[in-house]
Amino acid sequence: MHSTFNLTAKRIRLRLLEDRDAKALLELYADPEVMRYWNHAPWTTLDQAEAAIAEAGADYASGAALHCAIEHSASGALIGSCALYAFVPQHGCASLGYLLAKPYWRQGYLSEAMRALLEHAFGELGLNRIEADVNRGNTGSVAALERLGFRHEGCLRERWIVDGKKHDTQLYGLLRGDWRGGAPALHLVK
Repeated sequence: MHSTFNLTAKRIRLRLLEDRDAKALLELYADPEVMRYWNHAPWTTLDQAEAAIAEAGADYASGAALHCAIEHSASGALIGSCALYAFVPQHGCASLGYLLAKPYWRQGYLSEAMRALLEHAFGELGLNRIEADVNRGNTGSVAALERLGFRHEGCLRERWIVDGKKHDTQLYGLLRGDWRGGAPALHLVK
């Protein structure tokens, strides 16, 4: 990984999370509707956002994970976050996570961000497999993954307990050989 990370696409930019993102990140992770299908409750304090940003920086520095801000190119606003994490270098695998602010749902922003991140994962990072697990009820996320070429690989029954309730998750996978993201307009600044 590089000390400076920046991926740009048509309407968004992926960059490392920064201290200045704490308030916007809290707003994102505190929204109960945005967090509805996550494996933990919405955040309630700025300390949680600040700790997540510090952890993201440490993870990036050690090569353990790549946590990105999804920034709206025109406004500069943080509209979401995404990550590659749980790297298994000897097998070329990683997991994918993402979150997008509700005002930007169903407008293609998530697909644009994921295409940029996946292109980086399969290209620059040389990964072979990306996995995502999605709460069974999150049909919007399932549709987004399937549009990107992810395949349903199974159900992990009662995988997460959120607010005292057990939730199944669906496991999706994408192989480099199946990646149909093409060559999106993408510029990596090193």
